[in-house]
Amino acid sequence: MKRILFIIDSLTCGGAEKSLVSQLPLLDRNKYDVNLWIRQRGGVFESLLTKETKIINPPGYSTTRKLLLKCGAIAYSLSYRIFKLTRKKIHPSELLWKCQGWAMLGPKGKWDVVVAYQQGVPTYLLAKKIWAAKRIAWVNANIFNAGYSPRFNAKMYEKIDHICPVSRELNEILCNRYPQFISKYTTIYDILNPQIIRQQAEESIPEKDYNAKTCILTVGRLAPQKNHILAVETAKTLRDRGMDFCWFFIGEGGELSRIIGLIQKYHLEDYVKPLGLRTNPYAYMKRCDVYVQTSSFEGYGLTIAEAKILGKPVVSTNFDVVHDQLTNLKNGLIADMNPEALSDAIFEMCTNDVLRQNIVNEVAKEENNTFVTEIGKIEHLLDED
Repeated sequence: MKRILFIIDSLTCGGAEKSLVSQLPLLDRNKYDVNLWIRQRGGVFESLLTKETKIINPPGYSTTRKLLLKCGAIAYSLSYRIFKLTRKKIHPSELLWKCQGWAMLGPKGKWDVVVAYQQGVPTYLLAKKIWAAKRIAWVNANIFNAGYSPRFNAKMYEKIDHICPVSRELNEILCNRYPQFISKYTTIYDILNPQIIRQQAEESIPEKDYNAKTCILTVGRLAPQKNHILAVETAKTLRDRGMDFCWFFIGEGGELSRIIGLIQKYHLEDYVKPLGLRTNPYAYMKRCDVYVQTSSFEGYGLTIAEAKILGKPVVSTNFDVVHDQLTNLKNGLIADMNPEALSDAIFEMCTNDVLRQNIVNEVAKEENNTFVTEIGKIEHLLDED
């Protein structure tokens, strides 16, 4: 039996986190001893883990090393503020590693396979701090658009045996930017189980007036990448053209105060409503009229796939990997990344009954079987000598 270790920063709300929780129960426990190291405990998705997955304890730190880590944390805080003031660009994960990575430890012991299920610190730990016969690193986002340094991360990926982008488009981006690693790439889509999603979608929700108006939904972390500011700007445009709707945001994150400030500025309190985090967004997806993805960039776009499983018409911004899932005017609408274009697409989807029904019919023909196809790819990588 192979000893497998998965590493992830946390199990808070997010696409990578949701995909990992869906993936772990599918691994053959007769072949694999599956272990999970969650670097920061307490995430909402931890409750979804099954008992077959062993949560391992964090590395034990001596008093001296704890002091060194604290010094690194202070250095990170100061450096982050300096970079912000001087407007110099560095990804927070890289900065954290440069300030604290030298003092971090990985779990003790030897592993047959270790999987870093995120770019950033989990991948850096795998490359530098953990003994493994085989190293696999997931890439869940367009790391170049996200602000990661190509040179810095190339040094890390040199130490990795297999690199797994989560979409075909992301694979192509990596091939273009890191052609030296082309033999390492295996595209593995985020895993979803349609049966579970449809089952959870039947649960009730507390908001009694959720469908009182045309209901638009966006699910995702309230982070700059997800571009909720564009959503609020688009809502203003829709309101100004006379559309009666309510746009709900599910998620939490650092952009919340900025989002609320913009809602108040435009007097959109009756049109845009942040609901906070919901462990079961599918009940809301099932009841919405249109699902909208406003992201600036993604590695895949998991919530689009979830909305399609529930038969929802989707409007998305034109980020680079969206074409892996949507064909404009066929199984969704793709709009340029500005309020006017996005509002036009949403208005068309909400008011053009023929177009919307054609898209819904097309989506109904699709079948998401990633829980079969992708788990096979994963086990192939785990088994390969």
